[in-house]
Amino acid sequence: MSESRNSLRSVDPEAEFGLDVPEYFFYLLFQAVRRRDAAFERALAGLDLTLAQWRAISTIRRFESCAMSELSAFTAVDRTTLTRSVDQLVRRDLVARRTPENDRRQVRLSLTEAGQRLYARAVDQLLDFNRRALDGVSAERQRDIARGLAAVIRNLEPDEAMAEALIQFQPARLRARRA
Repeated sequence: MSESRNSLRSVDPEAEFGLDVPEYFFYLLFQAVRRRDAAFERALAGLDLTLAQWRAISTIRRFESCAMSELSAFTAVDRTTLTRSVDQLVRRDLVARRTPENDRRQVRLSLTEAGQRLYARAVDQLLDFNRRALDGVSAERQRDIARGLAAVIRNLEPDEAMAEALIQFQPARLRARRA
């Protein structure tokens, strides 16, 4: 190989960042998400919740009731971990499983009263945590970044309806009902 190691690196042509801007964007996004997740999981430990359990609880609450397939799509938690997390939440009487009479093959998840109370305690921590994490980032800048990330999701998710559902954090069945 005659190319130097430096020529193989992604380089920002303006020399502002250590990598070319697209690569640097995803590197920083990964670092921010991983650090936020780790710090928030430590905060959730006081409520005896894992991050996967929190994601399940918060998504179920937002959707009022959801199927495991919806929960998996919106939490981005692998099915094995998600099933284990939901089983633990059911055992703790935080989540209820029910089978609709019109479709016995389907299982719907909803929060119990205890799950609603735990959600209320955890969401207060999350909101405070997010405010601290975004300190120094203006509301306008947050909106601009959110719009950019929405565009990335649209570029990466081949199913347009799913991309919009993810961006709106609302499954299509709820978006249609609320429109």
